[in-house]
Amino acid sequence: MSDAIDSGWAAWLPLELLDALAAAGSGAAARRALRERLRRGPDAISAERWERFRLVAPSRIDVPWSADGLDEATCYRLLEELGLVAGAPPRRIHAEAVELVLTLDHDDLRELERIRAARDVGGAGSPLPADMPSLDFVLGAGTGRNEPCPCGSGRKFKRCHGR
Repeated sequence: MSDAIDSGWAAWLPLELLDALAAAGSGAAARRALRERLRRGPDAISAERWERFRLVAPSRIDVPWSADGLDEATCYRLLEELGLVAGAPPRRIHAEAVELVLTLDHDDLRELERIRAARDVGGAGSPLPADMPSLDFVLGAGTGRNEPCPCGSGRKFKRCHGR
């Protein structure tokens, strides 16, 4: 799996394709396990990873809309187009570094802006909570060097936060 991790694809590959990559060039047991996984179909986590993969896959690759009905040949075709396997039977190859570029359509961009706005503390219409400290607060402002540190450590300010 180190080749896929080096190439940057491991974080984006759907679980079905990760299993196909592991089965490439492996024994009969790994190939049987892959066929069984494909027969069962995707679970919720696999479906979510497949959706993310469709967003980042290069446009030259024809990615199916879902992992339902996926077969071995399609898995290996996708891996070959990504440059992770080659040959017949498919064998893992040393992958080159991949730069992932995410392109968003209008709806995806609006969703991203909504998420960013929700994280924006103090944005329009969202007052700061009363228990949040002020950004202007400086720990120890007005504290003498030999006085106890205001952080509560019990040490002198000069030995704690007064450095």
